[in-house]
Amino acid sequence: MLDMLGGETMANSFKVLKKGGTLVSIKGEDTEGLAAKYGVRFEWFFMSPDGEMLTKLGALISDGIVKPVIDSVFPMDQAAVAYDQLATRRTVGKIVIAVK
Repeated sequence: MLDMLGGETMANSFKVLKKGGTLVSIKGEDTEGLAAKYGVRFEWFFMSPDGEMLTKLGALISDGIVKPVIDSVFPMDQAAVAYDQLATRRTVGKIVIAVK
């Protein structure tokens, strides 16, 4: 599972993982020892602008190991509509603005 929110969302994510599962966070560390409590693995992932790392991440996505969840894709000229949809808090996954 990939956590990109941190805080309470990350803490609750430990509860829904199957024992032996892995939670990777880009927003926080497991300072409360929740991974051990729930029998899962935790990794903290911080990414800085690095072409090699981005290439590796792209390969993980291409190979289906990392599966981004995309709610919807909007063209750049509809960015305001995309923002309005995000504000509803009813999206599941990321909202993407396509830049061409």
